[in-house]
Parts: sequence; C-alpha cells; structure tokens
Amino acid sequence: MEKAAVFGPLIIFFVFFTLLVVIFFGFIIKLVLKSKNEEWTGEVSDKKVNEVEDFDTGSKSDHYFLVVKMDSGKTRNIGLSREMWEKFQVGDKIKKPKGKLYPDKI
Repeated sequence: MEKAAVFGPLIIFFVFFTLLVVIFFGFIIKLVLKSKNEEWTGEVSDKKVNEVEDFDTGSKSDHYFLVVKMDSGKTRNIGLSREMWEKFQVGDKIKKPKGKLYPDKI
C-alpha cells in the first residue's frame, strides 16, 4: 500500500509528461509537413531584417525575412537564413514547389 502511495503520483507524472512531449513533437512534425505540402507563387515586395536582443544575455541576433505578395493577392512573410535572403531581390518572382521547404526564383 505504501508503494502505491509513493509510486502512483510519480507514474502519473511521467505518463502526463510523456504525453505532452509526444503531442509537442507531433505538432512540430505536422507544421513541417503542412509547409512542405504547400505550393505557391508570388513576387518579393520587400526584404526586412529584425534585430532581436536577448534580455537575459544581452546578445543580439538578426532575423531575415521576405515580404511576398502572393498571386492570390495575399501578403506573406517568409523567414529565411541570411544566405538565402541575400539571393533574393525586391521584384523577383518566386515559387515554392510542393515537397520543398523554401522558395526558389522563377
């Protein structure tokens, strides 16, 4: 009886924690697969850089993204690495094919 009182809550905690971890990774996988299954075309309307400062360490980092006007008329922000961001210019036509994570120039 004493073992059940000690190990019961511990088992419940680990089951709950494991369930949360599985749900988290499932959500991440779902987002990546959704992104890879999208297909769209558009035109780069702006290139932006956001500088973000970590208040705990004081370090700064840059986040690069393209503002893309889709052929459907919507506007979308596409986050990229600096190397990929530098490949694109305002006015470039781009296409994101199914199965790829990032767009290419047309």
